[in-house]
Formats: sequence, C-alpha cells, structure tokens
Amino acid sequence: MAWQPSAWAGWVYFTNNNHASNEYYFSPVENKGKVKILRTFTQLPIDAKVPNHTPKAVVKVTLYNYSSEQSSYELNCQEQTIQLTERIFYRDGAGKMPFITHTVKDAFIQGSNSEFAKQFIKTPVRFDDIKHYRMHEVACK
Repeated sequence: MAWQPSAWAGWVYFTNNNHASNEYYFSPVENKGKVKILRTFTQLPIDAKVPNHTPKAVVKVTLYNYSSEQSSYELNCQEQTIQLTERIFYRDGAGKMPFITHTVKDAFIQGSNSEFAKQFIKTPVRFDDIKHYRMHEVACK
C-alpha cells in the first residue's frame, strides 16, 4: 500500500525543520521487529531540485524541481542507527503527483558517492541533530 500524504489521516505535525518547511510523520510508526519504519512528509516553501539518473542518456543526471517529498527511514532503537531507505518526490506541495522515487537499492544510489546518495547510508543516530533526536523519540518511545 502506498502512503499518500494527500489522505492526511494519520499524518502528525513533526517539526518546522528550522523554519524552512513543515514536516509531518505518519502515525503509527511501523514495527518490523528490530527496526521501526518512520515515514516523513515535507512541504517546501520553494521548489528544490532532485537528481534523476538516466544511464543511456548523453547527460546521465538531470535535476528536476519538486515541491514536497516523502521519506522512509529504518530506525534500530537498540543499536541506535538510522537509515534513509526511500524518498518519493512530488511536483505539488500536497503530495498528489509523485514523479521520482529513489531507494537505497537503486544502482544509481549504490554506485554514487554524491551528497545525495550519502543520505542513504546507515549511520548512528546523532542526538545533537534535532531531527535525528525527534525521529528517535517518535519511533523508539
């Protein structure tokens, strides 16, 4: 089942992301044994850019504007690790028109050392980062 932010039932205000954008998380958090799956949805005040990889094109990576995005994270509460596993990008702020999805399993993500691809690396939860702290607080309560 795809989680559509346009069906706002279950989405709870999370943070204002340092006054840059409104961010929500989907409640309840999904429990998959050792890990919890936390989904967030962010509405941006201005369009941002997302890379899209087309291996057979002359220009391999093109940047496209997006207005909102939904991310899925795996949090291991016991090991205190976090990993971004999926990002869905939307043309509209309400999350009704998805057009690019990136997952941790994409060859483009696995084969790249770009800052964008580095987001998908499993890391320890950084409790000095307010977003990491809040994500851990929500998922591991």
